[in-house]
Amino acid sequence: MRMNYWYWVQRFLLSFTFGVIAFSATCSTSKGFIIKGKLSEYGAQSKVYLYKMLGYELLSFDSTLHKLGVFEFKYAAALPRGFYKIGFSKENSITIIVSNENISITGNPAIEKSIMVVGSKENDVYAAYRKYNEAQQKNTEAAQQEANQLSQQPGMTQALFDQAVIGIRSRLDSLNSIHRKNIEQLIQANPGLFITKVMAMSLPKSNVTIETYFTKEELSDPEYAAGEMIPSKMRVLYQYMLEQDITVWKNTTHFLLQQAADSSDNKQVIYLTMIPILSNQDIDYTRQLANAYVSEYPHSSLAQNLKKQLPKGAPTIGEIAPNIILTDVNGARKSLYEMRGKVVLLDFWASWCGPCRGENPNVVRAYQEYKDKGFTVFSVSLDTNKEAWLTAIQKDGLVWPNHVSDLKGWSTEPAKEYSVRGIPMTYLIDKNGYVVATNLRGEALHLKLAELLSKP
Repeated sequence: MRMNYWYWVQRFLLSFTFGVIAFSATCSTSKGFIIKGKLSEYGAQSKVYLYKMLGYELLSFDSTLHKLGVFEFKYAAALPRGFYKIGFSKENSITIIVSNENISITGNPAIEKSIMVVGSKENDVYAAYRKYNEAQQKNTEAAQQEANQLSQQPGMTQALFDQAVIGIRSRLDSLNSIHRKNIEQLIQANPGLFITKVMAMSLPKSNVTIETYFTKEELSDPEYAAGEMIPSKMRVLYQYMLEQDITVWKNTTHFLLQQAADSSDNKQVIYLTMIPILSNQDIDYTRQLANAYVSEYPHSSLAQNLKKQLPKGAPTIGEIAPNIILTDVNGARKSLYEMRGKVVLLDFWASWCGPCRGENPNVVRAYQEYKDKGFTVFSVSLDTNKEAWLTAIQKDGLVWPNHVSDLKGWSTEPAKEYSVRGIPMTYLIDKNGYVVATNLRGEALHLKLAELLSKP
């Protein structure tokens, strides 16, 4: 009970924290505006940069030269309104709301309390919102500290703690209620502002389920994607509402991706948020997710970079199959990439593997049926005995010419690169070298070959 209660406290606090960072929207008005100011501690930097946000990512948007820290951005038409960062670098920048208002900024980006933003109602309300949140965070931290001190008192039992913490909980509930009323008053007093939409999203909702946790608008309207709104709300969902089970997390991720608008910024933010998290739990699934991300957003450098950062593992469907170069039964070098233009079954097997030998007749039948239509087999043996390998090829009638091995067994490099942990292990590769299926057995192999080889 002690742990569950304070998890609730943290969840409540987080729900007010995520909204204060950033998100972007489209402004309907078209008049021009100026962002100007003077920033100190510029060092050797000759420019001031304006960044937009996509989830946790900062995207370079604009830059201007400064003179002794004095700068000006001048726009003839509206920008997508929302949170931006401005400063001398991504690391040395502050958060502002751009909403087609003239803005004046002064201070040192490295010292938050030194920053003054004037001339903007959006930023004035944003400052008030932050002030309320900071005060409530101090209240929550004080309650947590008081509870920790209670739990460490000599002779403290669970029953005594549960009784003593009722008073702390009651005070915090009262403070939470006051905090909510303050935010609601800000919302009511400032209709139509961008920050009003941020505040409304941050308020905790009652009777929420996994299916209703995100609204349709939050997963389709691009205003909610340009900043930490969606990632922070997801953090609360995964840490405090979901069972701490990788299958549940994967199913929820799949659900959210299905609900998000196709090719939207919102969906991209879900990919950007979950791929790093899930990579520590299930790398093969995460790499599939990264492939889906790159496929849906082929021009996104964020997608490409995120995929490159993932640990290497078995190639997944949609990826180019890594090349394999080994010697064949006659000692000649053979390359998997030489098979380009054909549909290839890459088959990891061994003469000593009973299931492999049991599946071989099916592979032979598939080869005989489809070899004249552009199909072949590339067999990589994990044998260590050449005579046993050759005997098995002859006995099982494996008549295709592409048999390779370095006779190192499980230590062969291709097995490591393809994360082979058991055999038979197969990859079906299309004419362009992409993996289209894995571990097809029996009739499933024939059905897939018929589908692939019927295409022009």
